[in-house]
Amino acid sequence: MIEVNELNDYLDEYLEEKQEVKNLTKETIEKQTFNISKFIEYLESNGIDELNDKNVKKQLRHYRRHCLKKRGNKRTTVKTYMMNILEFINSEDVQEEIQHETIKMKDIIEVKAEDPETAKKRIEKISLTWQQSNFFLDTIKQSGNIRDYAICRTFIDSGMRLKELVLLNKTDIQVPLDDNGFYVMPDDTNDFIDVYLRAETTKGELKDRTTFITYDTLESLNDMMKERTTKLRKNTNGVYRPIIQRKKADEEKIREELFTNIKGKRIGKRAVQDIIKKHARECDERISTQGFDCPINYTKNVSVHILRHTALSHYAEILTVAEVQSIAGHSNSQTTDKYIHIDREQMKHKLRANSNRFL
Repeated sequence: MIEVNELNDYLDEYLEEKQEVKNLTKETIEKQTFNISKFIEYLESNGIDELNDKNVKKQLRHYRRHCLKKRGNKRTTVKTYMMNILEFINSEDVQEEIQHETIKMKDIIEVKAEDPETAKKRIEKISLTWQQSNFFLDTIKQSGNIRDYAICRTFIDSGMRLKELVLLNKTDIQVPLDDNGFYVMPDDTNDFIDVYLRAETTKGELKDRTTFITYDTLESLNDMMKERTTKLRKNTNGVYRPIIQRKKADEEKIREELFTNIKGKRIGKRAVQDIIKKHARECDERISTQGFDCPINYTKNVSVHILRHTALSHYAEILTVAEVQSIAGHSNSQTTDKYIHIDREQMKHKLRANSNRFL
């Protein structure tokens, strides 16, 4: 269930994420905002207080009829309205709150069925392979930006949302901190470290859960924090060496937030989005300069959402749907299903490896 007076808050987040993933023009965003806002206004003017799994389809049908009969819009125009509204209603956060099955246009009105190839292209989600995500991280590492590397490693390890990453505190990483405010590294380099995530819905409700990062990512977080406490200075031999700055070292001991901006304050969502886009461009420049054969355009395809999708797709290769659902923070398993990519050759390989179980 979702209260109608909160839909505008969800709309803001939805459009922000869509702009990030699809890089839509300002005009397109304005049109979609207008179309979806009109639906919300219709619900409010008709005294609809909430959308739930029982009334959402009914209200969509009523609004379509309203556009055709009362407003006198053309059918093609109304179809565009409904496509924009359905995409919003079926977006991850809204669908989780309403807890409805994905609504298709045919549930509202009969339409011509798409051919399988067109449907596949429309719904296909982009994620990076292990090799592509490693190339992305290696490119950041070569740039020398320790903080950006730690941020992107954390995304690719954990599958957390953008708002969860910016809210991370140092104590949310479930390992002890030493007297200097750095993480005490586990003895086992193959260990997976629990990360406690805190996120609020627009209703103010907490949606807490736990995900994981690797030993190497934890090490990159320590490197980031150490960089925050030091400054490069030239010694008498003309060599630059890191020197601990006492004031910054003292601040790090009591610092709460994990990721910070250049002013030492908690990093913002827009800054993280810009970081990922910046290094995506560097990937394409590196591919072009070094003549690599690469099937993807990093600038066009890599975003916060894609890094989350990449992490969950990697988890889906190993874990069950229920386990991936727990890591992703989905309240509905149908939302998790879109991250599960069925590889028939991999299925046959697993069956052959366990063929004795069928004897």
